[in-house]
Amino acid sequence: MKLLAYCLLAAAAVFGCRNASAADGKAGGGYHIKVHIDNLADSTVYLGYYYGDKQYVKDTIKLDRKANGEFKGEKPLDGGIYFILVPGNTIFELMIDKEQNFSVSTTFTGDDADLTKNLKTEGSNEQQIYVDYQQFMYNQNNIAMGLRKRLPKAKGKDKTAINDSLDLLFTQVKERWADIDQNHHESLLAAVLRINRDIDIPDFPRDADGNVLDSAFQYKYYKKHFFDNVDFQDARLLRTRFYQPKLVRYFDKMILQAPDTIVKESRDIIGRTEGCDEMFRFTLQTIFNKYNNSNIMGMDKVLVFFGDNYYLKEGKTPWVDSAWVEKLRERVEELRYNQVGNQAVELHLYTYDDKPVTISGINAEYTVLFFFEPSCGHCKKATPKMKALADKFWERGVEVMGIYTQTDKEEWGKFIESQGLENWINAWDPYNQSGFRLFYDIRSTPSIYLLDRGKKIIAKRIDVETLEKVLEDEYARKDKK
Repeated sequence: MKLLAYCLLAAAAVFGCRNASAADGKAGGGYHIKVHIDNLADSTVYLGYYYGDKQYVKDTIKLDRKANGEFKGEKPLDGGIYFILVPGNTIFELMIDKEQNFSVSTTFTGDDADLTKNLKTEGSNEQQIYVDYQQFMYNQNNIAMGLRKRLPKAKGKDKTAINDSLDLLFTQVKERWADIDQNHHESLLAAVLRINRDIDIPDFPRDADGNVLDSAFQYKYYKKHFFDNVDFQDARLLRTRFYQPKLVRYFDKMILQAPDTIVKESRDIIGRTEGCDEMFRFTLQTIFNKYNNSNIMGMDKVLVFFGDNYYLKEGKTPWVDSAWVEKLRERVEELRYNQVGNQAVELHLYTYDDKPVTISGINAEYTVLFFFEPSCGHCKKATPKMKALADKFWERGVEVMGIYTQTDKEEWGKFIESQGLENWINAWDPYNQSGFRLFYDIRSTPSIYLLDRGKKIIAKRIDVETLEKVLEDEYARKDKK
């Protein structure tokens, strides 16, 4: 189902979300960041930012002989976590939001941690809070690492004391988080800390005897509250390292990888971003690209959902290239009729002796549609395997309809005879009136579909080996009932 993925673009414009940043007046509406880095005179440094799971360069300067430089721009920077990249591929981070006229200084020693440990700032309260927080966490981590090194050899009271010290360090960190959230609630730092906050999961509900009433309770609770601390109207989160991984983790780990579930969850999550164009755009494209590139059978339904509800809906995705939209429109129409779970579209075909035959007229527990052409190398390899499978499962109620996709009846007849396919339901469309290429997305052969007794599509575009496994699983499932 793969379609050329529509690239995620790091938009430079502020989209008017509730928490979009606006630079202060000191820099004339733009940004002005003075930089001094000891030991890096005459060096090139870069101002970059995070966007989803990628990093981009925003500006480049060369420090002068005194190791000073200035990043300047006429337009304000979008709020987010930025970084200054120095020689040696090392960085230190800045948190940029409303205050965009400030200075930073640090010392380069070759040690990554020293860039942050020695960091100082002036002119931005927001930046000062972030610098203080980073240095606080640096100190806490250093103390914790020293304690953990002692822990394996510690015994008795010494071990208890170390664990108590570690608990105290974590308590101090949580107190710092709470203080930032309370006193700087609208700041980007507070939003970042919230998105990383753990969900407190209650214990299992139990009966009077202490027996667990619902073994899946904690999973369901965690899933329900997974996004409690995420503000889907805050576009600043896109320019951090935290929103995209959390979004992907939810779809990777928290939900069933079934088309109906993915459609339901996608509609819900994307709906939370409505009103904040940049969050809407990023979230939509992230989920779409994830499942557009999926190799899991049945994800066609997800692609059709995204097409019908977003990309092909007028005015919903104005940023998308029109040529790409037309390609998607064509692909959606190719997949609309043959999604897993759909009722198979009826085909009016003819047998080799010109008798009419239909899919619905096949009385079988399972029906296999095998689209082929004799000159196809892959078909020549797959057909004997399909014959062996058909012979194996015939007594268990499986019928194979071999659908010849070309128009040379002599070629078709020779192939049926040479492959020993006389006990199949052999059919073709000599007048090209059934629309089988559209309804079953026949762009290449062989192409295999599996239908249940009611002629709903169970599996599609699979190889013979996978078909056999699916059939075994289907019969095993029925035997358990």
